[in-house]
Amino acid sequence: MNSSSEKYCVVDAGNTQIKVVEFYNDEILQQQTIPLEDRNEIASTLIQLRPHKSILSSVLSKEDSQWLEECLKPHVVLNNSTALPISISDYKTPLTLGADRIANAVAAHHYSKTENALVIDTGTCIKFDLILGNKYQGGSISPGYAMRFKAMHDYTGALPNLEIEEINDFIGRSTKESMLSGVMNGIQAEINGFVAHYSQEYGPLTIFLTGGDYKRFDIVGKSSIFADNNLTVKGLYIILKHNV
Repeated sequence: MNSSSEKYCVVDAGNTQIKVVEFYNDEILQQQTIPLEDRNEIASTLIQLRPHKSILSSVLSKEDSQWLEECLKPHVVLNNSTALPISISDYKTPLTLGADRIANAVAAHHYSKTENALVIDTGTCIKFDLILGNKYQGGSISPGYAMRFKAMHDYTGALPNLEIEEINDFIGRSTKESMLSGVMNGIQAEINGFVAHYSQEYGPLTIFLTGGDYKRFDIVGKSSIFADNNLTVKGLYIILKHNV
């Protein structure tokens, strides 16, 4: 990617907050996170970004997304017709493919040290996304730790509703410890198993680990691993530059 002295802005609107990231010379200049309920702060921030080239990615309702567009007046709105530097034609339902998965795949393809890449996004859901060459293939989605804890509480009569805690012992010696072990060690085993399968089937792979909980999990024995919590916004930045 060629360097540019112009400022570029990425706005990533999630379900509870928006992330505003400014790029300069292909590097993150500054970033901030604003709670979704703070509409005055959001509007003020986005209006100030109007002079710069920008992209908006939103999972919000049509009304809230339109409000963000009115504030920002972005050059690019990530949707089904946005030009991408990779192909998603192999995915059976591209109209339902999440913007975060698209952005992660674009970033992984761009930064990969090998022909093929795998993204592991450990956020609200655990998402795996496979890119072969310049073609996005798909992957998997499963519940993240918070959803697993809530499900055990909601669908049983006695299990507590836990928050995440570190656990050092594989064997839980109380109900709480057993739940923690099942969720945290279960996700770790899931990650290790999926990585082993993908590596055997499609390796060598460059593996990207991202998402709000990426620091809680490890991938053992793999050298081409890059942990980056800004992978999604970097992918959006690449898409922005691809379009403008």
